[in-house]
Amino acid sequence: MFDPNYRLGLDLELLKRKDLVRFFDIDGVLAVYGYGSDGINVCGDDEFDAFVEEHDIYETAVGPEFIKQYIETYTDCSRNFILSLSSTKTQDAQKVRFINRVYPGLFKPENILFTRDSDKSVMVKETLEREFDGLNTPHLFIDDDTRVLYRLQLGGVTAVHISSLLQLAALK
Repeated sequence: MFDPNYRLGLDLELLKRKDLVRFFDIDGVLAVYGYGSDGINVCGDDEFDAFVEEHDIYETAVGPEFIKQYIETYTDCSRNFILSLSSTKTQDAQKVRFINRVYPGLFKPENILFTRDSDKSVMVKETLEREFDGLNTPHLFIDDDTRVLYRLQLGGVTAVHISSLLQLAALK
């Protein structure tokens, strides 16, 4: 049911809180999504896993400058996590190299996590339980997929769409 008073994505003060444990997605959040010659997909979904076994699509990927600035300005790097949907160990390794190249020092290696399940809420809850005070811990998950965000919210995880951060970007 639509709640007309729901404005979390518009809460700039929440987005700027340094005490939050933050979870970031990679594709479409930390990495500009556009890996193919058409600017969107390098191949069809049915071919993707085989394709990335032979090609590192993250080798030339870039990160949005406003995201780097957001992380540097508003986050505590020791409380930053990455939780990315990934299909294979090869893709995991490609994404780790990308993070180390584009966001050096902004994510601890042990805080870069991968899941094979599109419902990320389970891993978020497990991580918060293991390392903090569970869902009571001030936290925020930033993703670009509304289906993922919906599942996160159903699971009790505080989540916002990447576009909410554009409110903090210094657009020129």
